[in-house]
Amino acid sequence: MLRKIKYLSLLLAVSFSICSCEKVIDVELNTSPNQLVIEGNITNKLGLQTIKISQSVAYTEPNDYPAVKGAVVNVTDDQGSSWIFTESTPGSYTFGPFKGEPGRTYSLKVNINNVLYTATSTMPDSVKIDSLDVKVFNFGSEKQKQAQVHYKDPAGVANQYRFVLKVNGAQSRSVYAENDRFTDGNNVPSVMFFTGKNNDDNQLKTGDKVEVEMQCIDKNVFIYWNTLSQQSQNGPGGGVTPGNPPSNISNNALGYFSAHTVSKKEMVVK
Repeated sequence: MLRKIKYLSLLLAVSFSICSCEKVIDVELNTSPNQLVIEGNITNKLGLQTIKISQSVAYTEPNDYPAVKGAVVNVTDDQGSSWIFTESTPGSYTFGPFKGEPGRTYSLKVNINNVLYTATSTMPDSVKIDSLDVKVFNFGSEKQKQAQVHYKDPAGVANQYRFVLKVNGAQSRSVYAENDRFTDGNNVPSVMFFTGKNNDDNQLKTGDKVEVEMQCIDKNVFIYWNTLSQQSQNGPGGGVTPGNPPSNISNNALGYFSAHTVSKKEMVVK
C-alpha cells in the first residue's frame, strides 16, 4: 500500500513539474518482425558520426535486433558537402571524425538491395545545461532523490529537447523529451525521474554517479521521442516499442534521423 501511495504521489509530482505538455498521439500496434530500423545521429561534437541499421522483431520476442549488413549510406548537407559512411561493425555505419553545424540541414540516404530510404533533419542552435542538482521529494517519513537539470531556454525561438540519463554508467529506461511551449525564455528546472531497474529501485542513492546529456532536436525528432515517452514500455536508446512512433524516415522504415547539439553534465549524488 505504501508503495502505491508513493507512485500516486510521484505521478502527481510529474504532472505539475512537466511544462511541455503535448497532445497524446495515438499509434498503431505493430508486431511486424521484418521492418527496417534506422537510428541515425549527427551531432555538433567532433568524432565518429554513426548510423545504425537493423531489423525489428515482434515485441513479444527478445530485444535482439538483427544487424543489416551491406547497406550504402550517404549523408549530405545543404552546403553541398557529402560523406559516405562505411560499415565499421555489422549494422553500424560510421564516418569521421567530423561534426555537424547548427543551422544546417542534413539529408540521409540508405540504399539496401536497391530500396532507398531517406530522411532530413535540421540541427538547432545549441542550448547548454547550466547545472545539475538533486531534488528531494518527501513521501511521509521517506525522502526520494531525483536528478534535476537547469538550463536557460532562448526567448522567441521554438525549442525542443531530449535528455539521456545515465546512472552509474547504465542508461535509464525512461525517455525524456520536452519543449518550450510554456517555458519560452525562462530558466527551466527539469526533473529526470529515475525508474531504476525495478519497481523497488526508483530513486537515486548517495554515491551514485549521474550523467545527463541534453540534445537540442528539431520538431520531427521531438515528435518521435515525445511519442515514445508516452508509451508504457520504453526501450533504452530508442528501441522499438509495441506502439511504433512516427518516424521521419521514408518508405515505412522505423527509427529516426537526428541532427542535434549535445551538452553534458555529471554529478555525484550526496
